[in-house]
Amino acid sequence: MKKSLLVSTIIMAILLGYNMALGEKSIKVGLIDLQTCLQESKEGQKVLTLLKTRKEGLQRQLDTKQKELLELRKELDKQAMMLTMDAQEDKRKTIERKTRELEYFYRDLNEEMRRVQEKEKKRILKELAKIIEKIGSEGNYTLIMEKKAGGVLYWTDSVDITKSVIRAYDQIKEQGKK
Repeated sequence: MKKSLLVSTIIMAILLGYNMALGEKSIKVGLIDLQTCLQESKEGQKVLTLLKTRKEGLQRQLDTKQKELLELRKELDKQAMMLTMDAQEDKRKTIERKTRELEYFYRDLNEEMRRVQEKEKKRILKELAKIIEKIGSEGNYTLIMEKKAGGVLYWTDSVDITKSVIRAYDQIKEQGKK
């Protein structure tokens, strides 16, 4: 936290000194909340819906496997007195194997969801970077910073460009569909 505050302070001091040396009177700074862009843009919402649908499908598979395992355990409990020691051992091994399979399946699902989410997030952030760069150059911004990256302790709404970035991103995505 201290390091990012120091870096932000140094950047601002350099920019201020640079602008004064060039005879410019003001620095135009913009702030953006990328997390809000990811959550509120139409593309971000579409990705969240797709991820949610995918997760629900995978959760159904997981629930089915858990139900099978529970049934096997109940079956073993009911039949334990009637089964031979070998048969009981075979059932226990089957339950242990299915338990491990379920754990591996669960880890794989979580990893797959994390990977897909990360891939989509990177794709959207890459697209947003182009839009932010365009807005920055067209709006004559000296600096655009991410609010939550650290170092930004106070800002006014007048320097927040998040909503304009979301609007521009949604427009570009709409035009791309046509």
